[in-house]
Amino acid sequence: MACTKRTSSAVGLLLVLLVTAGLSACTSMVGGSAVPVAEQEPPSNEAPPGEPCALLSPEEATGLGLVAEGEFTAGDPAQLMPPNCDWARADPNDDRSTPSVGYEIEFTMAEYFNGDEPVETLEFGGLDWGRYEDALGGDSVCFLATELDNGSFVVLVTSDFGDESKACDVAKEVAPYVASHLPGGEQAPPPPTTEEPEPSSLATADACTFLAPKEAEQLGFSGAPEPLEGLPESDIPPGCQWDDTDGEGGIKALDLNAGDLPESEWPYADEATEQVKAGDFTWNITPHTGGIEPNCQATMTFTETSSVKLASGNLDDPKKACDKVKEAIPLVTANLPQP
Repeated sequence: MACTKRTSSAVGLLLVLLVTAGLSACTSMVGGSAVPVAEQEPPSNEAPPGEPCALLSPEEATGLGLVAEGEFTAGDPAQLMPPNCDWARADPNDDRSTPSVGYEIEFTMAEYFNGDEPVETLEFGGLDWGRYEDALGGDSVCFLATELDNGSFVVLVTSDFGDESKACDVAKEVAPYVASHLPGGEQAPPPPTTEEPEPSSLATADACTFLAPKEAEQLGFSGAPEPLEGLPESDIPPGCQWDDTDGEGGIKALDLNAGDLPESEWPYADEATEQVKAGDFTWNITPHTGGIEPNCQATMTFTETSSVKLASGNLDDPKKACDKVKEAIPLVTANLPQP
């Protein structure tokens, strides 16, 4: 086409469009080679499609009480099984549900749920999530799923077979963090922190100094105590034992344990039937500890995360099982360090 001026408005409009699009035949040639436009990568926080283990960062996972890295399981589109990632609990004693997250890009969410509609729609992290019923697990199993604009979807699965009303609790806790790694998702709040509390003064104190030799002898115990080792596997802190001096039978040895263990975590502490006040502290007395008539224990909250336990008994007269424990309480309390 020759580069001539046209008076027609239509032709003029065409020329404008051609120039705007850079397609005019009258442009001059410029040396050099064409450079392809680099493919636009997703934001650094966005998980690659189909990679469920990238939907929680290690910091988010640990903040939620999970192990830092999830365990990946490949999907099977023929069986309508998405690629999946499971995070275990960081604490083996934590009995809360463990989240399972699937990220599917090959088949649709409608196929996955067999065309079923969600029971309800919820919003987490700027995305709409549908809650779906489980045919096998009933209300004890929770499915939360969100469909993305490109047809892929993410599904979160948690459960609670002890209390079905809590089946979705963990899924709802995790969903905002998962959403933050998806297109259109909002930035998640900072993950919860699990900082260890500062050790109490009991953690470094010598429990054998909590009862002076003369005080122990006045109570009928040896003035030369023996240290007691703790049980780390049960978080039981160390302590001290004052042996009885009345031979076989009669009064049992006095055991004292003190350290960073909340009072409520002592065995049988919840079976206390009596309280004794000493100074600023309240001791909870559990007679016949563990269902054994001659035994008695007393526990006391030192700080929110630490406590003291005394234990003794009377083999000859179970009715007097708590006598020596109660006598020792004011003496031990007076010798404790400052909280």
